[in-house]
Amino acid sequence: MLAGDLTVTHISRLPAIDYVDGWPAEGRSIVWRAHVKNFSAHEVTSAWRWTRDGVIVAQGTQAFAANATTTVDLPSSWSFERHRLAFDVDAVTGEESASNNRLEVFTDALAVGFWVEQSVYDFFRAHQRDLGVGSTCWENWAQRLVGFYNDMAAMAVWPETPEGVRDRWRIEKIVVVPDGALPLAPPLVPQRGRDPTSGATQPDVRDRTVDLMWGFRTATVGSYGDTRTATLQNPFYVAPLIIHELGHARYLTDVYGFDLLDQPPAFVNVLGVTHATQFQGLMNRDFTFIDRYSAAALNRIAGARATRGNYDEPDNIGAFLNDLPAENRVTIRDAGGAPIANAAVEIFRSRTGLFDEWYATSYGDVPDLTLRTDANGQLLVGRCPFSADGVVVNGWRGSNTVAIVRVNGLLYGFLESSLFNMEFWRGHTELGEYDVVVSEEGDVCGVDGPEIVDARLNGNAVTLTWTAVDGATAYRVMVPNAVVTTSRTSATVRLSGSVYWWIEADRARCPMVRSSTSHLVLPPVRGRAALH
Repeated sequence: MLAGDLTVTHISRLPAIDYVDGWPAEGRSIVWRAHVKNFSAHEVTSAWRWTRDGVIVAQGTQAFAANATTTVDLPSSWSFERHRLAFDVDAVTGEESASNNRLEVFTDALAVGFWVEQSVYDFFRAHQRDLGVGSTCWENWAQRLVGFYNDMAAMAVWPETPEGVRDRWRIEKIVVVPDGALPLAPPLVPQRGRDPTSGATQPDVRDRTVDLMWGFRTATVGSYGDTRTATLQNPFYVAPLIIHELGHARYLTDVYGFDLLDQPPAFVNVLGVTHATQFQGLMNRDFTFIDRYSAAALNRIAGARATRGNYDEPDNIGAFLNDLPAENRVTIRDAGGAPIANAAVEIFRSRTGLFDEWYATSYGDVPDLTLRTDANGQLLVGRCPFSADGVVVNGWRGSNTVAIVRVNGLLYGFLESSLFNMEFWRGHTELGEYDVVVSEEGDVCGVDGPEIVDARLNGNAVTLTWTAVDGATAYRVMVPNAVVTTSRTSATVRLSGSVYWWIEADRARCPMVRSSTSHLVLPPVRGRAALH
């Protein structure tokens, strides 16, 4: 039999506001409400306190009813300034865990709502303690999921996002419902292809008080059969997949839709020419970090609540795809990087709306544009060389985000609309500049980054090792508060506590590639650091 436990499940904000109405007015009276669940058969009394940025702002004592949730309120006023607001309650005798007695949130975070069916909720209550990380219930797991997103947002530092992704998440609402109850209202978006069912993506579309929503259905309990999948102690299992799907609810599109791997046109396919986007990460296939493209797209709407839906997929999904400079200049280069002057250039567009598949492409063997480079190997392609109507799409029944470039009838390269978006977001709204490298094989730059091999204690330091990347000119070891640059595939650094780290590889004439994010926990386990 499980012992009793107090846990701070989430912190909500009152009054609830429809996302269309935006944020509270500056200075408006609000209430922060801490939800504390007592998982025991008897009432307990304990001291509690609210802190803002580490300073106690309220405290007292509260009786917490048996097998129930009790709330503790903090009257306040709304400010758009970001603060760290925390609520904690003292542990009581015989608690299963004291590590879940405190919860800290960002005051300006987007509101997340979770709906969970009873059997999923009960499964987590029964098995979370087996992890040995102080977790005792579904709510603890859900908070780690949101915490991992917030960590990824802070670490998403790219040239276009020097302070990372600015928005944070906060669990506003947790609703436990009977098995099979989801969705609670008819879905607004039909299920298409292999999409998650509407009970997951649209658990209750009537609720417009949260900015993001997700439902946890009993049918998915099998996904958590290995308790590792129910924790972020090893964060790269089911939880980041849900973060990926919530990225869609925020309006992000699948970056892997920019790949041209499965359906290239016949005249290219016979040569084995394929294309994979340089943007790897959360909205591609590596859920351990936010890719550069999606990070920039998220900051495009930073600070805004949901606008056209808080579910997967909202009406404004991919709205950023058509942020294109008014004119765009392309330099055609050979595999060695030299411009190709006075070259015949053919551009082939993908036709959309032909197949009931996600990101379907269809290229003809007749070029849509025929151009010629000048003496500098350059040519102008207009605002949108990707479609005749000037609209870029990437979703159900089609993607035209990638144009195939053929030079002098025998060299191939690819022009990707995401690069146009990045130029636009950098402020180059009138003229964008790009290089397209062409060869007989197509892409000359791979997208595979280094793979983490080991993190081994070395005295008072840790030696990190990784695999080599073809053409790498230097590696950067990205660890907290430091960047170590080396030409080798190992480095020794001083680390302590629980840290995230990764490797970036610079390459000549090719975009940087990076490893997955690794989670390193010190002190060591069995003579080495624990990699996750």
